[in-house]
Amino acid sequence: MRQDKILEILYPYIPAQVLGDYLGLTVSQVYNRTYKRGIKKDPKIKKEINRSLILNAGKHTRFEKGNKSWNEGKKCPNLLLTNAAKTMFKPGNKPHNTKEDNAMSIRKDTSGRLYYYSKLADSKWVLTHRLMWEQANGPIPAKHIVRFIDGNTMNLQISNLECIPMSENANRNTLHRFPDDLKKLIRLKAKLNKTIKNKQNGEK
Repeated sequence: MRQDKILEILYPYIPAQVLGDYLGLTVSQVYNRTYKRGIKKDPKIKKEINRSLILNAGKHTRFEKGNKSWNEGKKCPNLLLTNAAKTMFKPGNKPHNTKEDNAMSIRKDTSGRLYYYSKLADSKWVLTHRLMWEQANGPIPAKHIVRFIDGNTMNLQISNLECIPMSENANRNTLHRFPDDLKKLIRLKAKLNKTIKNKQNGEK
């Protein structure tokens, strides 16, 4: 048939819709006839057609730049607000589970250790042991942390808190991996080095 011959020659390079309009066939008929006869699109043409389909998908429903929304400047209809009003938060309202200022909470850090947190204001919580240290001793210096002397993060006694440089904290954490006798030796060496350094600075 003449149509089949045209399909065989043109289908690999022409979109099915264009061929269908020319031959008086629907797109489905074009696909069915070419499928039965094993006629396929040229790979390069197929790639371009697919790319065009992706770029133009939903083009007629897109919101073009410069267009204005139909409801621009309009307020939400009262009918919609009526049903939602009962569940809306009013200005100043707070959820039923909102905690008051100065409230405390216990949370886990990424390692699973528990810490106390204190609320200073809405959406503002701080670590309680850091807050206690600052209230007793003033601001925490830069690159310093507040540690629990006994290692118990639930023991908030001020006597159980110490403020040390982050570098010293790293050294202490490293020591935990060694046997007790080796730990003592490392501490003694660090203390000796510090004493020597202090004397050298004094002589200068």
